[in-house]
Amino acid sequence: MSPLTIVWNSGSGRASEISELRQTLAERSTQWIDLSEISDLGTELGHISAESLATVVAAGGDGTVNAVVNSLMTIDARRRPTMGIVPLGTANDFAGTLCVPESIASAVNLLGQEAAPVDIVRVRGRNLQRYYANIAAGGNCVRVSEAMTDEMKSRWGAFSYIRGAVDVLPNMTSYRINATCDAEVFTQLDSWAVLVANGRTNAGRIEVAPKASPTDGLIDVIFIRDGTIGDMVEIVANNLLGDFLDSDQVIFRQTRSLRLQSDPPMRFTMDGEVIDEEPLHFEVVPGAIHIHINKQL
Repeated sequence: MSPLTIVWNSGSGRASEISELRQTLAERSTQWIDLSEISDLGTELGHISAESLATVVAAGGDGTVNAVVNSLMTIDARRRPTMGIVPLGTANDFAGTLCVPESIASAVNLLGQEAAPVDIVRVRGRNLQRYYANIAAGGNCVRVSEAMTDEMKSRWGAFSYIRGAVDVLPNMTSYRINATCDAEVFTQLDSWAVLVANGRTNAGRIEVAPKASPTDGLIDVIFIRDGTIGDMVEIVANNLLGDFLDSDQVIFRQTRSLRLQSDPPMRFTMDGEVIDEEPLHFEVVPGAIHIHINKQL
């Protein structure tokens, strides 16, 4: 087996899980990188990739996965290391889409399987180039996510998104969007939110893009139209039933790229990272990173 570079964050408060992971990997050749102790993960991984064929393992949640993905994408594709995920965070949305087991031992066993090419999404703005693996959520989605406390998630479970939406509904912002999905143009589209998905779940395993696949070379774009409070309640309720894409309030497209600008400008969260810049260009990078995933994906 190839050596492993484990990327983790000592500030995440998961010391017991990290201790278990260290014990599980005791007989493997490993190097550990603590995100809280370095300023440039990309440079660190670049040096490692030049010296060895180590697999880079994101040991944490979606934020750690996001940090590793952005760093790996700075490395030339011809020598880009393979990637693994050991889910230790609270959400682990992308790991769930990839069918990575939640058990530390099972996730480590997956690192011994052949890595498969997985799509990554590139986002560009005037002064921006970033990448993400899972979902970019813009507009009122950001406000709903911010309204969802840990206590709310624990108490309401899959219904926590509805509970969070209750606090936001009276003051929803409407965004007038101009967008292009490949060659299809949308003008003056009044919307509450936009989702640009590579994975299927967001905000703690809530399925928001049921048809998305990180191996199909496409991004799933979901526009949620402006409407009444009743319309929004219906969309969120249907989300839990898995059929909200059929709603008249939803426009759904599968595309290779999306160009978007709105008034007022939307804030997006991309796997926990907040982006305040517009216009934005989203573009899928097919098979950008080889990741050790469950073959049942």
